Amino acid sequence: MDGADASSARPTILCAAFSARQIAESARLSGFDALAVDFFADLDLRASARRSELVTGAYPDGFSDTDLIAALERVSEGETPIGFVYGAGFEDRPELLDEIARRWPVLGTSAEASRRLKDPFWFARICERAGVAFPQIAPAAPSDDDLWLIKRVGGCGGSHVRWANRVRAAGGSGDRFYAQRFVEGERWSLLALAADGMTRSLGFSHQWTDPSEDEPFRYAGAVGPLDPPPPIVKSMVDALGRLVAAAHDDGTTLTGLLSADFVEANGLVHCLEINARFGATVDVFDRPEAPLLKLHLDACEGRLPQTLAPYPAGCRAAGLAWADVDLDFGTDHVWPHWTRDRSHLPRHYEAAEPIATVVAEGRTAKEARERFEAHVESLKASSISNNAVGTANRVPSPAMP
Repeated sequence: MDGADASSARPTILCAAFSARQIAESARLSGFDALAVDFFADLDLRASARRSELVTGAYPDGFSDTDLIAALERVSEGETPIGFVYGAGFEDRPELLDEIARRWPVLGTSAEASRRLKDPFWFARICERAGVAFPQIAPAAPSDDDLWLIKRVGGCGGSHVRWANRVRAAGGSGDRFYAQRFVEGERWSLLALAADGMTRSLGFSHQWTDPSEDEPFRYAGAVGPLDPPPPIVKSMVDALGRLVAAAHDDGTTLTGLLSADFVEANGLVHCLEINARFGATVDVFDRPEAPLLKLHLDACEGRLPQTLAPYPAGCRAAGLAWADVDLDFGTDHVWPHWTRDRSHLPRHYEAAEPIATVVAEGRTAKEARERFEAHVESLKASSISNNAVGTANRVPSPAMP
């Protein structure tokens, strides 16, 4: 369970996510040591956290209440963490955040605020109140319109999103799902901070998908920082500011790091969702001179940065390499330097399982994305399994919902 620098006298934070490595690395840049729990407890987490522990689970399902609480208690034994920071894995179980808050301070958006934020009908009302476009939603998709999606309440990562016509053919979606009309357009994501109903924008990125037959909108990666056209920047920044202020006025205060996903169609910006926690673009935007965990903790105390140094020149792409078929990596495999979240070896990966995070840099977003894709193919080709069939049958990527 012990990880990096177990004798350190630095203050600690407690954290958990599907993959907690990003939080742990940002904590070290911020002057804290992480006590971390996630689904993998891989090599990178062990290197970046003071202590780490594995909780059995399967992406994209969330944590088990009993198992996670027990693991957090073990990993924090003898320590006095300043509080708990969370990432993906809690969207559909705010009651677990309530349970954690009874033991440690939750540093970020509260369980009740998270519960409301992930209620699509509440979010639709807040968008309407704030004057922000939001794609039409309904308890069920109309049968005469194929441009509808089925989404799981509290879902994340795109794996839960299906075309409604295919779900109907498969026998329905269940009570935990809702329908949303698909909006075709250019996808953007805005990383920001929130405190007391105010926001501070940090950067823009593009996201893309790596679809499979069963998961047509499965998340693949993001690239940034980007410079959208000035009118689109203003529309997104203003929309997020109005949404966070409207939520605050409604008694739902978003706190700390968050990301908002938008689609621009015919000059109109629609907000798809807000994730008020550490997310996938941390690998794109985190940097030693302005670590995101430090900015997050400042926002939790009501402080938003007035100015930030510009990002270094160039772009970074970061995302997941998914196995197209079953793959095996032997004990002699050497993980490339551009991989993160690397597993202990030997390791078998089932088809549709994430292999590792891949990071690539370039002078432009296009160059960074192309290098990312080349890295992904190189990683899969380095497996001792024959994956020629899997890479030949990849599905073309649709727009990211």
